[in-house]
Amino acid sequence: MPRRSPRTAAEMRWAASCARASRGEKLTAPGGLIYASADMRSGCGALLVAMLALGACGKGPPEATAPAEQRALKAKADTAPGEVVATYQGRQLTTDQVRQEMERLPAPSRAYVTAPERKRQFVENLILNDLLFDEGKKSGYDRDPEIERQVSDLRKRLVVQRVMRQYQTPPEVTDDQARAYYDENPTLYSTTQIHASHILVKDEDTAKQILAELKEHPEKFADLAKEKSTDTGSAQKGGDLGTFGQGRMVPEFERTAFALQVGQLSDVVKTQYGYHIITVTERKEGERKPFESVKEQIKATLRNKQLQDQMQGHFEALKRDAGLKLDEAALARITPPAGGPPVPAGGH
Repeated sequence: MPRRSPRTAAEMRWAASCARASRGEKLTAPGGLIYASADMRSGCGALLVAMLALGACGKGPPEATAPAEQRALKAKADTAPGEVVATYQGRQLTTDQVRQEMERLPAPSRAYVTAPERKRQFVENLILNDLLFDEGKKSGYDRDPEIERQVSDLRKRLVVQRVMRQYQTPPEVTDDQARAYYDENPTLYSTTQIHASHILVKDEDTAKQILAELKEHPEKFADLAKEKSTDTGSAQKGGDLGTFGQGRMVPEFERTAFALQVGQLSDVVKTQYGYHIITVTERKEGERKPFESVKEQIKATLRNKQLQDQMQGHFEALKRDAGLKLDEAALARITPPAGGPPVPAGGH
């Protein structure tokens, strides 16, 4: 299902600031400057200049305009299409251009600029944005390699977002499919709780080697989890995930974990995070929930799983058709730049 792109930080600051201004509160500009309510017009103007300088970065389609606003805009367009509002440096700014820029604002900001003085400030800021851009071009900023790189990165992200929307339409799941899943998984959808531990690694061969060792020496589970698990949060506790009920973990993990008896080791379980080996140390049996009470939950699970499989299948096909080959030795020699604390490589 298509989703709107998130608003830019500047848009959100502009909307929040204008809302505060309408209540007579102080306005805080991004740089920390505070404008009292008497300076409301100049304060919002400074924020709007910053927003306009960002352009349409990260924006989706304009939000729906209320019917009354739509009628008012249409009436103005019918009476004065393309009327010149301002001239500067040999250029003209028309009513159509101003309306187009207003439509790009979030709804609260569009409502805010209906007052004459705020509308004037909006137009002046559009012009000022052009003049500042001209000033930047004279300094060569429009050819700055870092700015060109950021523009290129943004273009790529926006194109990828548009492509990804094609794969975000959830498939239909029937009642019969949900019932079949319910019947095939008798240990799921109950009030049962388990205390479980796991070891997570990134490749199947490593997981199989660990499983073989655990079958010979099950007492080594905690030590191997601390040594080898990529889920750093649970690894520090010997793989311990604590006690949990159903609905906390991804379906593949849950289906296996809730079918285990105390002390039993699972086979290697693949999820989106990698390859798991699971053991259960305690079970608190509960009652199974009626199908009708969990039907919609099952449908959501199946939709998400099918959507994930569909997207993953497409990704694998793209890599295969591109003839992708990775040089593991070269990859191992890449040292990431220093940063903050390590981020866990996976989850559960």
